[in-house]
Amino acid sequence: MRATDIERLFDGVISTAILEIRASGMDLFTFAFYHDHESAAVSICADTKASSVRSVRGHNAFFLKRFAEAVARSDLRKAELFKANAGRSLSLGDFEMVNVARTDLGPIPVDADFYLQMIRAVRAREGEIVELAGDVESLLFCASSAKWEVGYVWPAAISGL
Repeated sequence: MRATDIERLFDGVISTAILEIRASGMDLFTFAFYHDHESAAVSICADTKASSVRSVRGHNAFFLKRFAEAVARSDLRKAELFKANAGRSLSLGDFEMVNVARTDLGPIPVDADFYLQMIRAVRAREGEIVELAGDVESLLFCASSAKWEVGYVWPAAISGL
């Protein structure tokens, strides 16, 4: 079976990103395949646990202040808008490595199959990506969706899951 243009493009982006992440020596915590909707490009964003923790702390400090102000004004509608982040950062712009292997899409159509192909491309290379993580059980994979920067999130396929 011959690879399609989209499969070749996505595999090339992931291959290049794996090399760059490996060369950086980072301990991978989150691996995201990002579709920049406005610029018609794709790239990889990679984060470490330390970077994610910093981002979550910053988010929570910002939101706590606004939450407390809303509660002090007895404004529950506003208070529910300022939720703490109880997990990890999925804000790709705050990742340790952003827009790795950025590639313009060119004539590749962004249709219903596009995002499924993004996920499949990552799943096909998960074994190599997992090698970049010190704590495989904490590693998460992400991919954009038609509506969201991070629309799909899944754990590494490890034994026992």
